[in-house]
Amino acid sequence: MNVVCIPGWGMKGEIFMPLLRALSPASSAVVEWEGIKTVHCFRKRAEQMLGDRSLVIGWSLGALVALELAHMYPKRVAGLVLIGGTSRFVTDDDYEAGWHPRIVERMKKQLQRHPDETIEAFLASLWTQGETADISAFVHRDRTDELVIGLDYLLAADARPFLPSIHIPLLLIHGEQDAICPPDASRYMAERVPNPELVFLSGTGHVPFVTKTGVCAHLIRTWVGQQPNDSSRGLERPMLTRPRLET
Repeated sequence: MNVVCIPGWGMKGEIFMPLLRALSPASSAVVEWEGIKTVHCFRKRAEQMLGDRSLVIGWSLGALVALELAHMYPKRVAGLVLIGGTSRFVTDDDYEAGWHPRIVERMKKQLQRHPDETIEAFLASLWTQGETADISAFVHRDRTDELVIGLDYLLAADARPFLPSIHIPLLLIHGEQDAICPPDASRYMAERVPNPELVFLSGTGHVPFVTKTGVCAHLIRTWVGQQPNDSSRGLERPMLTRPRLET
């Protein structure tokens, strides 16, 4: 199976390399956000990497893009893995599992005025107490205009209407202490998608595939092995009991 990885806001696709090494798929591709011009470019960029039958792994903003792909190309997406994901990044009258839009608008202004400080504050919020990782090399620090477009995408994107019609197998992996996309965002999706599997990771923030690479790889391999579709073959995977909470 071809694995397609879609990164989060402001991040290079290289951030997935440790996870891909642990998964050892038959083939893989990572989406990159360089040269993004409008909010519509995110889905279009990801479309270019999509094979005939792909396992799509979306993280954070990438989860929203992955849901768009699953909605538009259900025959080309064999399965979805959403890590620290959401179907709507900002709150509205009937949705509370996100940021208030005013906070994102404020972040846009701060990013334009003080880009380095804004990015550092964002990076600091990715981890929970006790987690350590250095992902500074994977951040697009010198692309402020594109980062602002990314925030515009997070303000506008809404995959909630797609959820009931997504019959593709879905694995949701979420850190219990995620300060970027709250755990309720994955609970919301799990309650509305026909075929979900939801796993919370204790003591974990927004980037579990970096801080707990082995755990995430184990979960994905196990879940892929339990899917009946022959197109899911291509990952080396043990036959293990499906976990619901990992520490």
